[in-house]
Amino acid sequence: MKNKNQKHIEKTISKRFFFLSIFKGIVVGTIGWKFFELQMVESRKYEKLSDDNQFNYLMIAPERGRILDRKMRLLAGNMDGYSLVLKWNKKTKVDNIINKILRIVQINQKDLNIFYDQIKSNDIGVSKEILITKNLSQKEMSKLAVRSVEFPEISFSMTKKRVYPQGIIAGHITGYTGPYSKKESQIKIKPNSSWLDVGKTGLENFFDTELRGKFGRKRNEVTSRGHVIASQIYENTQSGNDIQTSLDMGLQAFAIERFEKGNNTLVSIKNQIKKKKFDNSTDIIYVNDHYVYKDKKNRIVNPQSGSLIVMDVENGEILCCVSSPGYDPNIFSDGLETSEWNKLKNNLRAPLLNRSMAGVYPPGSTIKMAVALAALESGVIDYNTKFFCSGSKELGSSTFHCWAKDGHGKLNLMEAIEQSCDVYFYELGLKIGIDKIALMMKKLGLGQYYDVEINDRSKGVVPNIEWKLKRDGLKWSLGETLNASIGQGYILTTPLQLTTMVSRIANGKFSLTPTLMLNKDPNRFESLKINPKHLDFIKKSMERVVNGRNGTARNYKIGSKEIEMAGKTGTVQVVRISESEREKGLIKNEDRPWKRRDHALFVGYAPVIKPKYAISVVVEHGGSGSSVAAPIARDVFKYIFKV
Repeated sequence: MKNKNQKHIEKTISKRFFFLSIFKGIVVGTIGWKFFELQMVESRKYEKLSDDNQFNYLMIAPERGRILDRKMRLLAGNMDGYSLVLKWNKKTKVDNIINKILRIVQINQKDLNIFYDQIKSNDIGVSKEILITKNLSQKEMSKLAVRSVEFPEISFSMTKKRVYPQGIIAGHITGYTGPYSKKESQIKIKPNSSWLDVGKTGLENFFDTELRGKFGRKRNEVTSRGHVIASQIYENTQSGNDIQTSLDMGLQAFAIERFEKGNNTLVSIKNQIKKKKFDNSTDIIYVNDHYVYKDKKNRIVNPQSGSLIVMDVENGEILCCVSSPGYDPNIFSDGLETSEWNKLKNNLRAPLLNRSMAGVYPPGSTIKMAVALAALESGVIDYNTKFFCSGSKELGSSTFHCWAKDGHGKLNLMEAIEQSCDVYFYELGLKIGIDKIALMMKKLGLGQYYDVEINDRSKGVVPNIEWKLKRDGLKWSLGETLNASIGQGYILTTPLQLTTMVSRIANGKFSLTPTLMLNKDPNRFESLKINPKHLDFIKKSMERVVNGRNGTARNYKIGSKEIEMAGKTGTVQVVRISESEREKGLIKNEDRPWKRRDHALFVGYAPVIKPKYAISVVVEHGGSGSSVAAPIARDVFKYIFKV
């Protein structure tokens, strides 16, 4: 018979065994559930991880679409090339890898500098694919391919290098491509794809999605050490779409050459003694390395800076869009070093600025047609209203001068436009006020953006009473109205806006808007809503500017009975002239430092009978619109009409 102690021990053991059995059941159950979860619930997840250990997935960039002119001439295309990419992380021995590669193939120093710059700027600990070069030849690529087992950290592939056959001629319009960066966040790809080029400026940027196409995918079967065993493309690329522009490269090439020459002479410096002398001057810009420009005083000068645009007044198509100085977009395709970029960016003449679209200038007398139309439409004057010009206009204690020191005498509106009389337009400004002038300017296309296919563009400034109050908290003054009436003061316009203004006047029916595309929807224009009789009067006045006895551009007729141009000259002061300077006598433009010379402008259209094309010419610090800008416009029209 069991005593009490034995019974107590047995009872304790039974309890412990019971709890141990429960614990054992829980452990076994948990392990069993985990096996079930791994085998059944999460099998797909681990299957994918297993695949990822066995396969590397790579995106394949599609062939970028071409950019063409109106006659299917190539502005931007592609050339075969081979890229070499390093799969980098913080443990990668970069120098060892590069030294091994350099024993097999040559890589230019520029590409290596850019590569090491990317290594230095990379975030610590973030793995990334970094482009070493995209300029390998097929022979060099083959040499590396046969020894790829030595370089598990690198990959290479056939790529397309972007090329721009027109170079500097169309650089601002085509723009350029460059390596993908975080700024291009709208692109749904991995952010470490340094091999991918995207549009940075111009049409390349605006149409980047259309030009880029659809990515393909490739799967590489690899060993545990990363060596590729087999490679298979399982999703093909889809090439980007071609973009056909309205530009005419024949006209563009002629226009840029004629514009940069201005009134200067092209001089050869093939003589080595001469060339050495010029090489010492950092300000000289060579033309084809063997020529420079000389002015009438036999001084070496740079090519003219500014803009020239030609636009079809029937459909808004831009046939020519010159911005000088320009840049060659091919330099970006080859990889641009920091020093080269800084040189471009810090150039005092700003070659990267698209002056035609984003450059802003006081329009000067080129907007006198808008002031005249504002006066006619408001009914404060008629065609025969006359004012007397003595050479200046007094307003309070201020004197506002006319460009003609001795004045123009008594003249009507057509004569005032023909001779560009400032005093006449001072009187008009006082009669109608700045708000009505501003409304007409905007109706003619100034002070606004257009739906043109370039992202880099400016709005300009068309001031009025509310604008100044909002900006400065000050009231508008009558003196500011006088300045605005002759295109000076606060008003700023782009060359594209000036071309649009003239196109609307020449068309006479529709509010044309510019486009760089061929055959865009012709029904996109609204009615201009300006009295046709007033527009006809303004057009006859512009004809007189070129063909009239006293016209400011009378020396630059096209000289053809069938083809003649109409227009308006403008000369814009960039520095204020004091009364003492006037008394001493004004220094001629050509004798002033370049930065202190007037801007030269001309806007016009041709033919006068049935207008087809409008033009704007803005020559920065060119001097007189009559003698510098007008002859450039004439010669461009002569080229277009083969006169």
